[in-house]
Amino acid sequence: MRPPEPNDDRGLVAKAKEGHMDAFEELVRRHQRSIYALCHRLTGAHQTADDLSQEAFIKAYFNLAHFVDGLDFYPWIRRIALNGCLNHLKKGKRERPLREEGQSTRPDVFGAPAELPQDTIERTEIEHKFQEAFNALPPDQKMIFTLRVNENQSYRDIARALDIPEGTVMSRLNRARSRLKESMAGFLRRGR
Repeated sequence: MRPPEPNDDRGLVAKAKEGHMDAFEELVRRHQRSIYALCHRLTGAHQTADDLSQEAFIKAYFNLAHFVDGLDFYPWIRRIALNGCLNHLKKGKRERPLREEGQSTRPDVFGAPAELPQDTIERTEIEHKFQEAFNALPPDQKMIFTLRVNENQSYRDIARALDIPEGTVMSRLNRARSRLKESMAGFLRRGR
Protein backbone atom coordinates (compact mmCIF):
# COMPACT_ATOMS: atom_id res chain seq x y z
CA MET A 1 0.00 0.00 0.00
CA ARG A 2 1.65 3.22 -1.16
CA PRO A 3 1.10 6.46 0.70
CA PRO A 4 -0.14 9.47 -1.31
CA GLU A 5 2.35 11.87 -2.87
CA PRO A 6 4.13 14.00 -0.24
CA ASN A 7 3.37 17.28 -2.01
CA ASP A 8 -0.36 16.65 -1.59
CA ASP A 9 0.17 16.27 2.16
CA ARG A 10 2.17 19.45 2.65
CA GLY A 11 -0.78 21.72 1.96
CA LEU A 12 -2.96 19.67 4.29
CA VAL A 13 -0.34 19.83 7.04
CA ALA A 14 -0.11 23.61 6.66
CA LYS A 15 -3.91 23.92 6.95
CA ALA A 16 -4.01 21.52 9.90
CA LYS A 17 -1.37 23.60 11.67
CA GLU A 18 -3.67 26.62 11.21
CA GLY A 19 -6.43 24.71 13.00
CA HIS A 20 -8.42 23.27 10.10
CA MET A 21 -9.57 19.95 11.52
CA ASP A 22 -10.88 18.75 8.15
CA ALA A 23 -7.33 18.96 6.74
CA PHE A 24 -5.99 16.74 9.51
CA GLU A 25 -8.90 14.33 9.05
CA GLU A 26 -7.92 14.04 5.38
CA LEU A 27 -4.35 13.21 6.40
CA VAL A 28 -5.72 10.48 8.66
CA ARG A 29 -7.91 9.10 5.85
CA ARG A 30 -4.93 9.02 3.49
CA HIS A 31 -2.55 7.24 5.82
CA GLN A 32 -4.62 5.23 8.31
CA ARG A 33 -4.57 1.99 6.33
CA SER A 34 -0.79 2.04 5.86
CA ILE A 35 -0.16 2.89 9.51
CA TYR A 36 -2.64 0.27 10.74
CA ALA A 37 -1.06 -2.38 8.45
CA LEU A 38 2.40 -1.56 9.80
CA CYS A 39 1.20 -1.79 13.41
CA HIS A 40 -0.64 -5.03 12.68
CA ARG A 41 2.42 -6.65 11.08
CA LEU A 42 4.49 -5.72 14.13
CA THR A 43 2.01 -6.71 16.82
CA GLY A 44 -0.01 -9.44 15.11
CA ALA A 45 -3.18 -8.36 16.91
CA HIS A 46 -6.04 -6.34 15.42
CA GLN A 47 -7.08 -4.46 18.54
CA THR A 48 -3.52 -3.56 19.49
CA ALA A 49 -2.75 -2.39 15.96
CA ASP A 50 -5.95 -0.34 15.93
CA ASP A 51 -5.09 1.26 19.28
CA LEU A 52 -1.47 1.97 18.34
CA SER A 53 -2.36 3.48 14.98
CA GLN A 54 -4.99 5.72 16.61
CA GLU A 55 -2.49 6.77 19.28
CA ALA A 56 0.02 7.67 16.55
CA PHE A 57 -2.44 10.02 14.87
CA ILE A 58 -3.44 11.56 18.20
CA LYS A 59 0.23 12.21 19.04
CA ALA A 60 0.77 13.65 15.58
CA TYR A 61 -2.18 16.00 15.98
CA PHE A 62 -0.99 17.33 19.33
CA ASN A 63 2.56 17.73 18.01
CA LEU A 64 1.76 19.39 14.68
CA ALA A 65 3.35 22.60 15.93
CA HIS A 66 6.68 20.73 16.08
CA PHE A 67 6.35 19.31 12.55
CA VAL A 68 9.02 20.88 10.32
CA ASP A 69 7.46 22.51 7.27
CA GLY A 70 8.71 21.10 4.00
CA LEU A 71 9.21 17.57 5.33
CA ASP A 72 7.00 14.68 4.29
CA PHE A 73 4.12 13.74 6.58
CA TYR A 74 4.12 9.96 6.02
CA PRO A 75 7.65 9.27 7.30
CA TRP A 76 6.85 11.40 10.35
CA ILE A 77 3.60 9.58 11.21
CA ARG A 78 5.27 6.24 10.45
CA ARG A 79 8.07 7.10 12.89
CA ILE A 80 5.51 7.97 15.58
CA ALA A 81 3.73 4.65 14.95
CA LEU A 82 7.02 2.70 14.98
CA ASN A 83 7.98 4.24 18.31
CA GLY A 84 4.57 3.32 19.75
CA CYS A 85 4.91 -0.26 18.48
CA LEU A 86 8.45 -0.56 19.78
CA ASN A 87 7.41 0.69 23.23
CA HIS A 88 4.48 -1.73 23.22
CA LEU A 89 6.68 -4.68 22.23
CA LYS A 90 9.36 -3.83 24.76
CA LYS A 91 6.76 -3.82 27.54
CA GLY A 92 5.80 -7.33 26.48
CA LYS A 93 2.14 -6.51 26.07
CA ARG A 94 1.52 -9.00 23.35
CA GLU A 95 -1.90 -10.35 22.55
CA ARG A 96 -2.52 -13.60 20.84
CA PRO A 97 -4.11 -12.64 17.55
CA LEU A 98 -7.54 -14.13 17.06
CA ARG A 99 -8.49 -15.24 13.61
CA GLU A 100 -11.99 -14.21 12.79
CA GLU A 101 -14.40 -16.96 11.83
CA GLY A 102 -13.99 -17.94 8.22
CA GLN A 103 -10.87 -15.81 7.81
CA SER A 104 -7.93 -17.55 6.24
CA THR A 105 -4.35 -16.52 6.68
CA ARG A 106 -4.00 -15.93 2.95
CA PRO A 107 -6.55 -14.25 0.66
CA ASP A 108 -8.14 -16.44 -1.98
CA VAL A 109 -7.42 -15.61 -5.59
CA PHE A 110 -10.34 -15.82 -7.99
CA GLY A 111 -9.93 -18.79 -10.23
CA ALA A 112 -7.06 -20.29 -8.27
CA PRO A 113 -7.12 -24.07 -8.07
CA ALA A 114 -8.42 -25.39 -4.76
CA GLU A 115 -5.80 -26.65 -2.35
CA LEU A 116 -5.85 -30.22 -1.24
CA PRO A 117 -6.71 -30.58 2.46
CA GLN A 118 -3.20 -31.84 3.27
CA ASP A 119 -1.66 -28.83 1.51
CA THR A 120 -3.92 -26.47 3.44
CA ILE A 121 -2.96 -28.07 6.74
CA GLU A 122 0.74 -27.99 5.89
CA ARG A 123 0.62 -24.34 4.76
CA THR A 124 -1.28 -23.36 7.90
CA GLU A 125 1.26 -25.14 10.12
CA ILE A 126 4.17 -23.43 8.36
CA GLU A 127 2.51 -20.01 8.63
CA HIS A 128 1.78 -20.63 12.32
CA LYS A 129 5.36 -21.71 13.02
CA PHE A 130 6.73 -18.69 11.15
CA GLN A 131 4.47 -16.36 13.15
CA GLU A 132 5.70 -17.97 16.39
CA ALA A 133 9.31 -17.54 15.29
CA PHE A 134 8.64 -13.95 14.22
CA ASN A 135 6.94 -13.13 17.54
CA ALA A 136 9.96 -14.53 19.40
CA LEU A 137 12.31 -12.02 17.75
CA PRO A 138 13.50 -9.10 19.87
CA PRO A 139 11.46 -5.93 19.14
CA ASP A 140 14.30 -4.15 17.31
CA GLN A 141 14.84 -7.11 14.96
CA LYS A 142 11.11 -7.56 14.43
CA MET A 143 10.75 -3.91 13.48
CA ILE A 144 13.67 -3.90 11.03
CA PHE A 145 12.56 -7.20 9.43
CA THR A 146 9.03 -5.80 8.95
CA LEU A 147 10.24 -2.53 7.47
CA ARG A 148 12.59 -4.31 5.06
CA VAL A 149 10.45 -7.30 4.05
CA ASN A 150 6.86 -6.04 4.34
CA GLU A 151 7.35 -2.32 3.76
CA ASN A 152 10.17 -2.81 1.21
CA GLN A 153 12.17 0.04 2.78
CA SER A 154 15.81 0.60 1.90
CA TYR A 155 18.50 0.26 4.56
CA ARG A 156 18.96 4.03 4.45
CA ASP A 157 15.23 4.70 4.97
CA ILE A 158 15.08 2.24 7.86
CA ALA A 159 18.14 3.84 9.45
CA ARG A 160 16.52 7.26 9.16
CA ALA A 161 13.17 6.07 10.47
CA LEU A 162 14.73 4.43 13.53
CA ASP A 163 17.58 6.94 13.93
CA ILE A 164 20.29 4.27 13.86
CA PRO A 165 23.30 3.67 11.57
CA GLU A 166 22.78 1.67 8.36
CA GLY A 167 25.30 -0.91 9.58
CA THR A 168 23.13 -1.52 12.63
CA VAL A 169 20.12 -2.02 10.37
CA MET A 170 22.02 -4.59 8.30
CA SER A 171 23.34 -6.50 11.30
CA ARG A 172 19.95 -6.62 13.06
CA LEU A 173 18.26 -7.72 9.85
CA ASN A 174 20.89 -10.44 9.41
CA ARG A 175 20.35 -11.64 13.00
CA ALA A 176 16.57 -11.66 12.48
CA ARG A 177 16.88 -13.69 9.28
CA SER A 178 19.30 -16.12 10.95
CA ARG A 179 16.98 -16.65 13.91
CA LEU A 180 13.97 -17.18 11.64
CA LYS A 181 15.93 -19.58 9.45
CA GLU A 182 17.11 -21.52 12.49
CA SER A 183 13.60 -21.70 13.95
CA MET A 184 12.06 -22.80 10.69
CA ALA A 185 14.80 -25.27 9.71
CA GLY A 186 14.02 -27.72 12.50
CA PHE A 187 10.30 -27.50 11.83
CA LEU A 188 10.68 -28.02 8.09
CA ARG A 189 13.06 -30.98 8.53
CA ARG A 190 10.52 -32.67 10.83
CA GLY A 191 7.71 -32.23 8.33
CA ARG A 192 9.50 -33.89 5.42
